[in-house]
Amino acid sequence: MITSYKLKSFFLLQTLLTLLLVSLFWPKAAVYWQKLDIAFFKLINQSLLNSHHWQIFWACANHKYADWLEDLCILAFFTIWIQKSPSSLRKIRIAQLLFCVLYIAFILFFVNRMIFRDLISIPRPSPSLIVENSVMLSEKIPWMKIKDVSKTSFPGDHATTALLFASSFSYLAGWRFAIPAWIYGSFLCMPRLITGAHWLSDVIVGSGGITLFFLSIAFCTPLSHNISSYLASIFNKKRVVSN
Repeated sequence: MITSYKLKSFFLLQTLLTLLLVSLFWPKAAVYWQKLDIAFFKLINQSLLNSHHWQIFWACANHKYADWLEDLCILAFFTIWIQKSPSSLRKIRIAQLLFCVLYIAFILFFVNRMIFRDLISIPRPSPSLIVENSVMLSEKIPWMKIKDVSKTSFPGDHATTALLFASSFSYLAGWRFAIPAWIYGSFLCMPRLITGAHWLSDVIVGSGGITLFFLSIAFCTPLSHNISSYLASIFNKKRVVSN
């Protein structure tokens, strides 16, 4: 845990964020993102063309009720990590879990929804509205509510959740948990990508940029340490009172 400012890492992450944004919004560089976005979408979206079972799988993964199951899986990652921890560290790790949950919820509500959806609202049609002959799951499976269209696709909410989880959990839990966390985080990004609700750049630049900015604030400054320590102290006070 960081108990002081880690300025070198902070500025490195902010520089990477700046490069990502420039690469997408600078016209000469944006051309390459456009080619990559279209090629990637065609590759994954066309896999839905001839397989009904594949369509059903991604339709279910795209449904809003799947969000609850996905969140439970995220909690399962933290639960396993906490259970495998020494008993002396479990309270602080529970506090770290609470910090991550509250921090991610704060970012999703105030940044993704209030700023990017309500205040800024960047007009960016999703690939399903741009690329011809796209496979529209909402037409293939009309009895299920599926998000495969967006007029403001930048950034992606689900991808922001996935990247914030994978990166913060990897930082806290270490490399042994990092690989499965990133595999799962990558899977969480796929439902909106494969149906055409978001471009690949919405995930990498949009959600990735938000992740870089806010995690550098959380873990390159004492913010995470201070809040987690405060939450852990509350647990200790409650235990003393109950005894």
